Amino acid sequence: MPEKIIMRDWKRVQQFLEAEISSRSVTTVSLDVFDTLLARIDTPEQVQRAVCRLLADKVGAGCTADQVWLARQQAERQLREQAAANGLDYECRFSELVPAWVEALTDAVDDELVEFVTATEIELEKQALYVKSGVREFLAWLSKQGIRVIAISDMYLDGYLLDDLLVDKYLDQYFGHTFVSADTGLCKYSGRLFKGVAEQLSLKLDDSWVHIGDNPVSDRRVACEVGIQGVLLYEKDELRRREQQQLSVDMAARGSVWKGQHFFSVLQQRMNSIDSIRDHDDFYFRYGRDVLGGAFSAFTLGLHERLQKQSVDKLFFVARDGFMFQQLYRQLDEAVEDEYIYLSRKVITAASTANGLTQEQAQVAFYNPKQQGLRSVCKVYGLPEDDLMPLATQHGFSDFSEPIHDWHDPRLLNFLADDKVQACIKPVGRKHRDLLEEYLEQVGFLGNDNVVLVDIGWNGTVQKFLKQAFGHRKDFPQVQGYYFAFVPKMYNDFGSKNFCEGIIHDSRRDNACERIPAEFEEIFEQGARAQGATTIAYQRVDGKVAPVFKSEQAADRKAEVECNSMVAAMQEGAMAHWKQFLLVQRLTGYSSQDLLPYVYGQLERAIVYPTKEETQMLTQLVHTEDFGDDHILDLGQRTLSWGDLLKPLQLWQRLRLSAWRYAMFAGIPTGVANFMVRMAYLHAVKK
Repeated sequence: MPEKIIMRDWKRVQQFLEAEISSRSVTTVSLDVFDTLLARIDTPEQVQRAVCRLLADKVGAGCTADQVWLARQQAERQLREQAAANGLDYECRFSELVPAWVEALTDAVDDELVEFVTATEIELEKQALYVKSGVREFLAWLSKQGIRVIAISDMYLDGYLLDDLLVDKYLDQYFGHTFVSADTGLCKYSGRLFKGVAEQLSLKLDDSWVHIGDNPVSDRRVACEVGIQGVLLYEKDELRRREQQQLSVDMAARGSVWKGQHFFSVLQQRMNSIDSIRDHDDFYFRYGRDVLGGAFSAFTLGLHERLQKQSVDKLFFVARDGFMFQQLYRQLDEAVEDEYIYLSRKVITAASTANGLTQEQAQVAFYNPKQQGLRSVCKVYGLPEDDLMPLATQHGFSDFSEPIHDWHDPRLLNFLADDKVQACIKPVGRKHRDLLEEYLEQVGFLGNDNVVLVDIGWNGTVQKFLKQAFGHRKDFPQVQGYYFAFVPKMYNDFGSKNFCEGIIHDSRRDNACERIPAEFEEIFEQGARAQGATTIAYQRVDGKVAPVFKSEQAADRKAEVECNSMVAAMQEGAMAHWKQFLLVQRLTGYSSQDLLPYVYGQLERAIVYPTKEETQMLTQLVHTEDFGDDHILDLGQRTLSWGDLLKPLQLWQRLRLSAWRYAMFAGIPTGVANFMVRMAYLHAVKK
């Protein structure tokens, strides 16, 4: 019997064969396919269960995935037992299994379902399988040696289906023949498949034939017993990966965060198998892929799930931070009609003053920490400062830019109650409202019964003021707002037929763990925004209403444009993540709710405990905010040192005003400070 040979990797296999081929002692090399040449991102059973889940959905009528799985197991067992009774090995053939399985499930042979099952299983196998590291290089070398190369597999898939998988992975070119146990009912583990191949190809069962595979029994011991040289490919890392894969599946059955851990481990394997995604060297691409990608993908999946449960006439992605969500959503097969709608807080709030400015409206401008009193009110609502300044002076405002911290300041209330003040405001508001109203009719927002707004969040200002400005119209639709994060600090009442929900974070759920996006809102806005300028007004062009954008010469716009390439790279990474996310979601069947606990963990790590590289690179981004003040938000504030801890009041003030407080601890070589601040925040929230 040939000697016992174990190889640890493909380089050593090649070195062994080089010597054997050069001496002309080896003329044929056969290779196992699954777990030798090809690996899966999930276990074989999970692929089969995914087919069962999709088939159950197809059959309907209360059919469950577990029922479909049981029917498959019973049909497969019967076919294998029948094969053994007929003197063959304990094997079955997929082309026979599927009709028997469908018939057991539906009491009839449904050709359409048979075709669906076959196509679905092969499609999912293609998505789950990838070529292992070192295989292509080895096969390319082997193909040049002038010897016979064949593929041999113990597998229930028919030979033509196995060939299809090899074609999909561009491995078919390396093999002169492919043999699979399903075609003959003869397997490697019995030695009969090797003997059948030898008879068909007129090969000798001796050491001129080398067979390589990962199974110590069928690929080495049995091969040696029939006379050919079996070589065991023993890859410790691969064995450990498959053990961890099975453990991940087992833990996912327990629920909680483990479903997300399983999903993202499968997704990571999928992305690691694609060179263009795995080896990208741009930091911003990698951040979009590894951080924003998970959160944005979970949001888009959650959006899709909700839309499937309701009747929607049209879906509107709100400029500018709805841009990336629209790009992600359009990758879905079953999508609702959608449109990118040019709205901004600035144009909406301006239109809302057509009937005058109330105290409730005015105080919106005061939420900005850098607010400048009445000047900010004018900026927020697009009001004429020059006309209102003299009237403000009459009511005791000596400085038009004086911050207003008392929202019930008698001067403010008297100012707003002045008919002359309202007479200056209303005509401006009506002009804005008329153009906006015409634009909303033009895009189909007004006139439909049920519409959905999608945006990053946070307060639902656009949705609130749309209702306030046009809710009196009989054709104002029922509006459902879906936001990445919804934190209604400014408004509690959105009016009738006007609903809001934060999919990733909704503060009304009172879940401290999901509040993490609010700890660094700006990075999500940056990752989601369009590269074009914000909408500041409307104008009529060729009989239609068109948006007017902020000047490209504005200082904050110039600073923003300089960061567009970074934003584009993040979005490219997030899109690469989403495309693979969709494939893995179809394979695993997990919902957005299954994934969110793990996504929160990912965001916690990235926002609360950023790496030095993340801190350095992300603070180079420029964030602009023109809702009341056209200024640039500094994300790269001076980092803290241990000495700053000795000045607690000053430290607290800096932390309170910081856009990304955890980045300020980058100069402290430990995560203790980040942990302490995070615990203090969670404690405060709990209180």
